[in-house]
Amino acid sequence: MAGISTSTIGNVGGAVSDLFSGFGKLAEGDLKAKGLNIQAEGLRLKAKGDLAEAENYDLASGLAKENKQFTEASTAIQQSQLDRNNYLQIGGQRADVAGAGFAESGSALDILRDSAQQGALARAVLGQQGHITEAGYQEQADSFTTLASAARVTAAGEEKIAGETDQLAADTKDAAELAASGDFFSSAFKIGAAILPFAL
Repeated sequence: MAGISTSTIGNVGGAVSDLFSGFGKLAEGDLKAKGLNIQAEGLRLKAKGDLAEAENYDLASGLAKENKQFTEASTAIQQSQLDRNNYLQIGGQRADVAGAGFAESGSALDILRDSAQQGALARAVLGQQGHITEAGYQEQADSFTTLASAARVTAAGEEKIAGETDQLAADTKDAAELAASGDFFSSAFKIGAAILPFAL
């Protein structure tokens, strides 16, 4: 039986080294893939938070729109009440003028005209205040709608990146397995080269 040659020892050492290198590459690939999977899951959780935020913005937008409608209805009611009060006031003044035996002319007509102008001015001011409040609520609704849309776009982007990260994790694991396979084949060839002299 021949002695163990230096090349045989080198082949056995190289085979063992390649085995450990292959197992190391598998472990490294698994760790990298798990890290990428955790990163993808974090992105998905963030996307869920963004979608919940979008829903809250939708609710706020809806409430602002309702407030606009309530303001519109309230303004119309207040204007109707003001019109009624103006009608009663002017009617009372006419009755007072007629009851005193005066005609609706001169000073009496000036008083009636002044009351009508004051009533119309009060109605216009009330209407303008209502429009300003409605515009404020509409601006809030539009702002919240924009924020909801932005949150949805952000969530979609995070979901897309999460999917790409998952694919990268799978590719990383495949590459590690391929590299480890090369080391395992190399180890097998070196073992074969080490055993071959003894088989002859």
